[in-house]
Amino acid sequence: MLTPALLLSLTLAQPTPASDAVLEYSQPFTEESAPDPEGVAFTAFTAGQTLYLGVDEANLRASAAADAGVVRTLMLGTPVRVLKAGVRAQVGEYVNTWYQVAVVDAKAAPATGWVFGNTLTPFRFEADLDGDGEMEVATVVMSNEFKARVRVLEPNVKPPRRVSSVDVAVASTDYGGGRGGPVTVKLVPAKEAGVMLLQLESAPERCGDFVTSYVSYTGSNGKPGVLGKAKLALELGGLMDPPNESTFKVSFQPAAKRALVVRTSVEEEEEGKPRKVTEREVYQWQDGVFAQAKPVAKP
Repeated sequence: MLTPALLLSLTLAQPTPASDAVLEYSQPFTEESAPDPEGVAFTAFTAGQTLYLGVDEANLRASAAADAGVVRTLMLGTPVRVLKAGVRAQVGEYVNTWYQVAVVDAKAAPATGWVFGNTLTPFRFEADLDGDGEMEVATVVMSNEFKARVRVLEPNVKPPRRVSSVDVAVASTDYGGGRGGPVTVKLVPAKEAGVMLLQLESAPERCGDFVTSYVSYTGSNGKPGVLGKAKLALELGGLMDPPNESTFKVSFQPAAKRALVVRTSVEEEEEGKPRKVTEREVYQWQDGVFAQAKPVAKP
């Protein structure tokens, strides 16, 4: 088991996720009462790829089976290198692939074993998310409900209450139906937004809905060693279905801790001419979220 001190030194040494990293877990629309597991699509990882444990804890197993012997218990944020992929399988409510991995940790004894794909992620961030002077570890995986689950670990808080999580909606790859889709993640620094945020983008390649979400981690009041709370700070949705579209642009005022959103909608009228409408919204930071400010009535 990794100690908090070892975990912190470990995360400080890890690079940020690749700019082209993406995670997907999706299922097309079905009228059947029980969804077909064969229809589930998920991100496939490749040999040599470095990934991270994205769940609170996961067992590194001796073989590709849920009841196989446990080699070691791995903590959230632990880096591993993929050695090879197994076959597609269903474990509990998840459909994914077993992967043989090697733990990447110079300060611990070498270990190899198998983990199920739903526990792995290319997204792991280390940053002082709540401003308490300590580094937190944040990961993103896909939940069994086809949402993106953001977890934040306080390494210096004793288990089991040292992880806070929040689920974020993703845009469906099946326009008009289906569940789940792709998501990309990046860290928004406090100097840009006034507070540090995780930005999740979910947009299918073809026509359909898209979602941009921002997740915050606050609540420790600057006190180190205190578990804060991960929250969905702001969620914005749009649509690309030419000639109809609804887009938005977000800009932050860091000093005032405000988010300014400009929405643009284009709709085709009966005469075939497009109608363009632009609206502006202001969101003010309050208790871990950006709450929409009420417009000021004009005299």
